[in-house]
Amino acid sequence: MSSKVKEKDNAQVQSEPCRHFWVIESANGPMSRGKCKYCGIKKEFYNAFPEFNPLRKGNNPFNLPRMNEVKVENNRKS
Repeated sequence: MSSKVKEKDNAQVQSEPCRHFWVIESANGPMSRGKCKYCGIKKEFYNAFPEFNPLRKGNNPFNLPRMNEVKVENNRKS
């Protein structure tokens, strides 16, 4: 009896890049370790973007860039 299920060649499977499914540990510090569920590669991930880290001195998210002044004509009708 023949099988209708197609199997991929091992060579074809290994040549395709892994579409990682990251399993990342709970946040405990600035970085967390992660491991791909499929290929097992390990990587470290930031728990926050470093430039927006509120724990850094002099980094206030409410500080906006200085805007140029705009002249408004008072006698003009809208």
